[in-house]
Amino acid sequence: NRTDFLRFFLQLLDIFFIIALTFPVAVASTVFSINNEQLATNSLQFGQKLMFALILALGQGVMYTLGSLLGGTFMHLMARQSKWIVLAICIMIFYRMLMNTLKIKNGANLYFIETKKQLLLLSVAVGVNSFIAGLMADFYMPFQNLTPYLLMAVAFVWALVEMLIPFSKMKLTINSLLNLILAFVIFAKGFWGLF
Repeated sequence: NRTDFLRFFLQLLDIFFIIALTFPVAVASTVFSINNEQLATNSLQFGQKLMFALILALGQGVMYTLGSLLGGTFMHLMARQSKWIVLAICIMIFYRMLMNTLKIKNGANLYFIETKKQLLLLSVAVGVNSFIAGLMADFYMPFQNLTPYLLMAVAFVWALVEMLIPFSKMKLTINSLLNLILAFVIFAKGFWGLF
């Protein structure tokens, strides 16, 4: 049935939208890459890195919530243009992700964390796309009130995956390619909203 397929496609697009929004956490977590030998011998360091991943993931949910609160104060004034607002916001996120693609490949956006303040600033920085997406929560919230929690969960998984994959040039190239693909997912979601 065509309607069932369309509903399935839109739900899949919503899932990939969440995955795409949280990808900056994966990129930021590249710096915490560890290999299996280190995991076995240095559990304290691994526990600290796990805490860093948790803070970066929490940043996604907090930034999305802050964006939705801010957007809720004025977005209702633009309800007639809701489809165009969603498209414009998705294009903003798409553009930001495109600009980061080459930086990721060259390793230009790897940040070494030495203090708690730096970690909090990084958490805010990687949450900017979620903040921007939160602005349109009145018009598009993929999983209603669960969205911030899903953002945090997916971001935490991204962080764990990136920490467990050893650092290499190939990893940066794959991250860059994934970032590019996920940028187009964001654009597709905004474009699809017009119909």
